[in-house]
Amino acid sequence: MRKFMTTPFPFPLVQMARTFLFFYVFTVPFALLSDKSNAYAHCAIIFVLTFGFMGLETTAIELDNPFGDDENDFDNLGMAQTAFEDTYLSILDVDGPQWTDRLRLRMNPKLNRQMHNGIEMYHSERTPLVMI
Repeated sequence: MRKFMTTPFPFPLVQMARTFLFFYVFTVPFALLSDKSNAYAHCAIIFVLTFGFMGLETTAIELDNPFGDDENDFDNLGMAQTAFEDTYLSILDVDGPQWTDRLRLRMNPKLNRQMHNGIEMYHSERTPLVMI
């Protein structure tokens, strides 16, 4: 996986694909000049083709680096947090709160135990209070 993430996409391939894309999009109107049927239909066809191909190019640019900090990038930490919460809830259902407490303390040894109004709570300096 590391090699897949660190190997860059070949720049000449990207440039040639973009060049052919723009060449195709800008020559389609000239190809439709010989057809005299309907100007509005030609405008609609040209718009749909241009919108579709430019959208595909934008999608390819976004998929070229899916693990960055952009708004559309894959959220690794969010996915890891979801997987941890699912594991935690499964252990809670099967083994009970004693084992989930041990898991939580093992995952974050800086947690401190406190009793607050008869409810056992954990907190650390960086995470909010979590009720168990």
